Formats: sequence, C-alpha cells, structure tokens
Amino acid sequence: MDKNPMVSILMPVYNGRDYLRPAIDSLLNQTFTNFEIVLVNDGSTDDSQEIIDSYNDPRIVPIIQKNQGVARSLNNGLKVARGKYIRRHDADDISTPDSIQKQIDFLEAHPDYVMVCNQQAFMTSNGKIARNYRLPQSRFFEGKSVRDLTLDDFKPDRASLVVHGTACYRRQEVIDMGCYRPEYIVSEDNDLWMRLLEKYKIAILNECTYFMRIHGGSATNRHANKIQHFRNMLQEFSKQRRETGTDPIMRGEPVSPPPAEKVFTEEPKKYPKGKHLREDLQYMYGLVLNAKDCKLIRRYGGEMLRDGWKMPKTYRLLLFPVLGKGFVNAGVKIKGVFKRK
Repeated sequence: MDKNPMVSILMPVYNGRDYLRPAIDSLLNQTFTNFEIVLVNDGSTDDSQEIIDSYNDPRIVPIIQKNQGVARSLNNGLKVARGKYIRRHDADDISTPDSIQKQIDFLEAHPDYVMVCNQQAFMTSNGKIARNYRLPQSRFFEGKSVRDLTLDDFKPDRASLVVHGTACYRRQEVIDMGCYRPEYIVSEDNDLWMRLLEKYKIAILNECTYFMRIHGGSATNRHANKIQHFRNMLQEFSKQRRETGTDPIMRGEPVSPPPAEKVFTEEPKKYPKGKHLREDLQYMYGLVLNAKDCKLIRRYGGEMLRDGWKMPKTYRLLLFPVLGKGFVNAGVKIKGVFKRK
C-alpha cells in the first residue's frame, strides 16, 4: 500500500477553464513535493475536466460530481484526502513555489496550532500582481512575522482577514469539528474558522505567498444582502456556542434563509454627457495601476474619462494613484497652509 502524502491540496473547480492550468502548475512547481491534489469538479459545463485529464501526474486525484456547491464539494474532497494536513487552493489563483513548505514548517514546529494561513496579494485577470493591494494589510502584523487570528477579527461589516485559498489545517481536527457546514451558502470557511478558534489557535504568517485573481465583474454588490445575512449569522451562532455550547445547526433547528438578492428593475440613472463620476471604478483602477496591467489601465481609466471628462474630480481619481500618497499628502498640507492664511 502506498504511503499517504503529508499534504492534501483541496481544490474545488466549477467552470475554471480560463485560469485552472496556471493554478495547477503553481502547485506542481512547489518546493515541497509530498502532496496530492484533490480536484473536485463540481459539475463544470466547460472543458475543465479535459484540462485536469491532460496532466499525467499521479499526485492529481480527480473527483467528478454533479453540482453541489462549495461546502459539499469541500466535504467530498475531505472524505478522499489522505494527508495529515489539508491545504486549500482556489482554481483561479496562484501560490509561490515556497508557499506550502513555509506552512508545513510552521505547523510541524507548533503542534498547538490547528491552522496557518498567509498574507495574499491581489492579481488582475491578466495575471499581473498588485503587490501593494494585500489582505491582511501589512499594518495588521505590526512588524511581527506571525500574528494569531482571534474571534475579534471577525466583524459583520467587513471581509475576513483569512483568505480561504491560503488556509492549511490539520485534517483530523477539522473532521472532528464537523467539516464545512452546507447551511452556509457563503462564508462556509469563516464559520469553520470561528468554530476552530473556539477550541484551537490559528496563525497568519507575514509572508505574501498567494495571489488571488480579482475579476472586475465581481458579484459582491448583487449578493450583498446574502453576504451580510451570513456574516450576522456567524456572529450570533458563535455567541450561542460560547454561552450554551451549541448553535441552531448543532441543535438541528432550521436556519433562516437569506433575503432575496437585489433585483435592479429601475432604469439606469442618466447623467449629463461627461458628468458621471465613476467612483465605482476607483479601487479597480488603483489596483490595475499598481499591477502595471496596461490593458486594464486603459480600460478602467478610459471608462472614467469617457463618463466623467467634465468633472474635475475625475482627473484627481486618475492622477492621485499615479502620483503616490507622498505627493498627495504634501499637496493636502500645502492646501491647508493656504486655507489658514
């Protein structure tokens, strides 16, 4: 019988054709080699399976299933995984070659920690890395090489500091905890992290070893009500577990469904020609500028100019990320001096 791998990399895939190959390649190029990649094809309708089948590597373990969603796909992968550790990875992201080695070194040296994750930087759809756009932001670490995650780091009004794709955890402890809970349509990862934190320790390494691909067509706005519903549920259920030892899911009680998604039925607001300030593109424009993705700089910058060329603030939105914070802060100070005179 073959010796079990030390690490099982768990990657659910749903219609991942565009970015799946770079994600798999970044894992096969790891300096740490004692792993398997459990690829759960969750009912893809594109050629994701053909891409998976094109690899002739015994470390790749494919699972093909009907579409079941993220939480059930992860649990199905956990049933097959043989590693002592599970490393999550998303099908459109990339890890640096030393990513897994750093995490295993930490967990082997710190048996009192159930999980370790890393800082990550955002990456454009074209694979350009915005190294100044990170999560957690560098100031979170306060100059330390590692910081513990706490329950206080989970807030209903903001995203988690833990990027799911960077998480590396002890398999048996997560199985004993009940794995992922499908009741969470979103935030299934944060639900698991909070349950783990009520019993174990989790660390975040001040090492940027993961690049998350961010798409301009994010559905966050459309799913805002659903996301907020489950973030609130995380907080309430964690409070109940700490006070009573159980939560509604553990007690077999029905969980309230999320509110209906936003439906935009109104006509788009019409603006006078050249007077639509595109503040909605400000973040993505700054990100692609930092990543030096010329194609997307032209796209987002062009849209901002096309819609708001008569608005002076449009030019500030375009120029401030180019000039840098130092220049902008100096300008603000100078402006303040003149205002006081």
